[in-house]
Amino acid sequence: MDSLGQYDENDNIPNRVVKYLLMVKISPSLRGFDYLQTAIELCLKDGAIINHVTSELYPEVAKEFNVTGSIVERCMRTAIDNAYKNGGLLGINNFYNKVVYKNDYKLTNAELISLIVENVRLDVLK
Repeated sequence: MDSLGQYDENDNIPNRVVKYLLMVKISPSLRGFDYLQTAIELCLKDGAIINHVTSELYPEVAKEFNVTGSIVERCMRTAIDNAYKNGGLLGINNFYNKVVYKNDYKLTNAELISLIVENVRLDVLK
């Protein structure tokens, strides 16, 4: 399935996205939080955009916030780095209710976005 397609407004996708970002301890005080949230929501609408992170996703997010794609990428990376250093990415284990991640590997921007996109899709399709 390329995208989430039509979903019910009652699914409250933005709240689900925020819930997952908070589960992995991405700090809402960082600009990267908003950029990640927007990127995830864009990927839910158009699943193919995750395959073109640098050429399409970052510029699309940047346009919404009136910044450059490189700023978007750097702020996302900083937010993920902070979560990694604080052990926040261990929250990924809460997605699956078992240990699948041991904080021995820092996820890339695209990996974290993809992971959250798939979990939101699974939530909505339940």
